[in-house]
Amino acid sequence: MRLTNNEIKIIKKLKDKKYRKSEGLFLVEGSKICEEVLNSNYEIKYTITSNEFKYNDYPNVAIVDYDVIKSISTTDTPQDIICVCYVPNNKLSRPNGNSLILDGLQDPGNIGTLIRSAMAFGFNDIYFINCPDIYSEKVVRASMGGIFKVNAHIISREDLIASKAEICDILVCTTLNGEDLSQNYLPNKRIGVIIGNEGNGVSVELISASDKAVTLPMTDKIESLNAGVAGSIMMFEIFKGEK
Repeated sequence: MRLTNNEIKIIKKLKDKKYRKSEGLFLVEGSKICEEVLNSNYEIKYTITSNEFKYNDYPNVAIVDYDVIKSISTTDTPQDIICVCYVPNNKLSRPNGNSLILDGLQDPGNIGTLIRSAMAFGFNDIYFINCPDIYSEKVVRASMGGIFKVNAHIISREDLIASKAEICDILVCTTLNGEDLSQNYLPNKRIGVIIGNEGNGVSVELISASDKAVTLPMTDKIESLNAGVAGSIMMFEIFKGEK
């Protein structure tokens, strides 16, 4: 298939969050991450490539000059494939297992780390509250395609609190002065773990809504851990305790 100039113009605009939201589309770049989206439940609207023979197993392949790839890409040295994907409409449902709640995280690196850790430790549903666009190139790349393997929900604090009983049986927040996680038994029920903003921590509203506040035991040589590291350890400890 061939793309019209107008279609290419719209695709270029998807580098902007405003247009991703209005069009309901986002970009996935590079062969490795495009393969992740191909093998997921996400729908690909266009597969844009400058290689006429390499990506025949992808849907809706549009052959373009490499200069067009460069004009669409957000990277300095783009590869030869970009997928244009539909943003899914994930409705709130009752998760079967544990969930991760990211409350106002802003760093794409932290978000990507936590998505991958959630996959590793069986936290298959992730709720994003006031986070950057999870379908931006930075978050998709930081998660190394992991965003396509979890159930991602964009939600407000109010809606999460109202849906608490559906989302989890026990809501746990991480604070600097909570109970020692290593000394606390968390029952083998559906657990929702809240990781707060890098600078301000978990919001007052979600601390109040939580059933338990915990902290990771550390030496007195450091006050706190990076949000991605702390959240990963939290999920591992819960995962390990369920084995």
